[in-house]
Amino acid sequence: MMANKFKVLCSLLTGDCAAKDVSLTQWNLVIQQGRSTHVLSMLYYRLEQREQLIDVPKSVMWHLEAASIVSEKYLRDTRSEIKRFLPVFASLGVKLILLKGAAYVISDKPCAKGRTFSDIDLLVPKDNIDRLEAALQWHGWASSNQSAYDQRYYRDWMHEIPPLVHVKRHTVIDIHHTILPLTASLKPVASNLFAGSQEVEDGVWALSDIDMLLHSATHLFMDTEFDHAFRDLLDFDGLIRDVLMREFDWQALLIRGREMDLIQPLYYALRYSRRMFNTPIPLDVVTSCELEWTPVLTAGFMDVLFDRVIMPPHNSARLVGTALARKLLFIRGHYLRMPFGLLIRHLFHKAFISPNEKESSAA
Repeated sequence: MMANKFKVLCSLLTGDCAAKDVSLTQWNLVIQQGRSTHVLSMLYYRLEQREQLIDVPKSVMWHLEAASIVSEKYLRDTRSEIKRFLPVFASLGVKLILLKGAAYVISDKPCAKGRTFSDIDLLVPKDNIDRLEAALQWHGWASSNQSAYDQRYYRDWMHEIPPLVHVKRHTVIDIHHTILPLTASLKPVASNLFAGSQEVEDGVWALSDIDMLLHSATHLFMDTEFDHAFRDLLDFDGLIRDVLMREFDWQALLIRGREMDLIQPLYYALRYSRRMFNTPIPLDVVTSCELEWTPVLTAGFMDVLFDRVIMPPHNSARLVGTALARKLLFIRGHYLRMPFGLLIRHLFHKAFISPNEKESSAA
């Protein structure tokens, strides 16, 4: 089982293990692993919800409380930024649609309690990007300092423009117009995401529950880097548990995944969420995905790779071959995001030209 080296952390997060059953030695590892994955504040609120904080040793408790204080600041800052966005979007007649962490928080998803994030992700129709970017510049947002090549990379090939940073508050926003690069092998229909979005607060929108699940899966399993893979998969687990609290149609998820050309990342998210967090996903749902899309490489081989990158990035959880797995999945991610010819050109530029550009600008 992939989670053996951090089973206690996983079990505490999902409620399969009670705080009173964890030894002080185990708590020591839980704190270190939890901090490395940025989930300590999430653990705090989940234990609070289960009324188990009283069973946490005092020497451990202050770590959890400190993490919860930090997460509250993230929440306040996020809500403050969203209030600043509202008049800008309203003046342009554009929906303010949030993605990922900010969307989970504003949608009041149970899994979002204690969630931290470094930027705010927005989804905007491509035709409105230029107008929105110009309007935001008047409010202190500026494009991050990218080279001419990076600007073209984002604007011509990617699913988002370069990050915008506020000149005073230094907060970061990522403006997306779809959820995968335009050059990617999979082609989700962006208009379907906008059509299915729902208002969660006055003037603030998020993706539908099913599209939120598909985006969570896509964000993790079509990426090139896995620094936050544990937390991102925990998000998926939490979103699944949230929809299961209401009437949920698994077939609707599969149909939407097929319609959006996202069966591949959905298959991986379902598979590894079950393996890691014992998420209550029927096996036949995973099997249905696998019948529609089978990995080019065997599922067992992909398990070897993903088992090593989804774990907390802490030495206590590290498996042999982790560095190699990261490199192979880095290459895989780029291959899925770009056709081969463009990929070779891009990697050549990043390896040999970009370093020289940085040296020239520094001089």
